Amino acid sequence: MKTETDKNDKHSGEDHIFEGNRTTPYFKIILNGILGLFFAGAGVYQFIRIQQWEAAGGIIEMNDLQQLLYKLTGKWGILALLLLAGGVFFYKAYARWKRVKMQERL
Repeated sequence: MKTETDKNDKHSGEDHIFEGNRTTPYFKIILNGILGLFFAGAGVYQFIRIQQWEAAGGIIEMNDLQQLLYKLTGKWGILALLLLAGGVFFYKAYARWKRVKMQERL
């Protein structure tokens, strides 16, 4: 009987977390964590920037998606979207970390 993590098995070989280099899963965990921090930080930065713009007036640059989201939901929608994106990357990092720890025990 072959183990579930056998690299020669055509079904689980692609799914094996340690395919190739052993440091690759940790690199992906760190990368997803950094992307999560980036999106969360960008959300807070945009929120503060828009809040200051609303108080002071003037002109602010936004891309089309931000303009649409601001018109529909205001500054809270932009913050929520970017925090959600950051949360997705944090979840991906956490899920991969759990999977690496589980496969290290095998």
